[in-house]
Amino acid sequence: MTARELILNFVNQYRKPFDADLIAKMTGLDIDEVEPVMVEMIKDKTIKLISNREPIYARSNRFNTTVDKQMRPNWHFDPQAALALLNLIEQGRYTSIRSIAEAFGRSRQWVFVYLEALASIGMIGLNQNGYCVLTKKDVNKVGFKIKRGILRELGAHCSELHKQQNQQDTMGEWNLKMEGPEPLEKEMEVFDSHNQAVMQTLSNHQQMRYC
Repeated sequence: MTARELILNFVNQYRKPFDADLIAKMTGLDIDEVEPVMVEMIKDKTIKLISNREPIYARSNRFNTTVDKQMRPNWHFDPQAALALLNLIEQGRYTSIRSIAEAFGRSRQWVFVYLEALASIGMIGLNQNGYCVLTKKDVNKVGFKIKRGILRELGAHCSELHKQQNQQDTMGEWNLKMEGPEPLEKEMEVFDSHNQAVMQTLSNHQQMRYC
């Protein structure tokens, strides 16, 4: 990850005021790498100065309100924000948009629209553990193609797979109950019968030698 990606990921997840030293400590970057990125983030209003006496910063209202007021046809998608969202999903187990929004510090509407955009280009999916990252390769293409309702389709597909798995498990248990221990017992009976026949043959052969 680049320095900006690391810092943006920190800013999106950290809910308290911070300074350059804290970012450097939490990301493992040098202070000389952090400060130029912070200057850029102040200019694009990702973060803002909240103290007149000390260089202490915070996220700008957690999300860009000018973006939140837009609907999908005119939505401005930020690849860096999308990458930070992917990183968050990759690090945890999130089964709902609400849980992602709370962890990411964004509105549920923002998370829904970004998840929809990411799913539309095959970057996220759903499995038994919740949302999962499939790839990060095409993050710069986020927003180029939007497939309405794809999150609902993913949920329905995952639910159907889960249902089929439950049916298979149930059938497996039912077959096990129906079969019971008979196959093993039959195998043991055949073995015992063969073993007894061999032992009897050996016994007869031994008696013939002594006659």
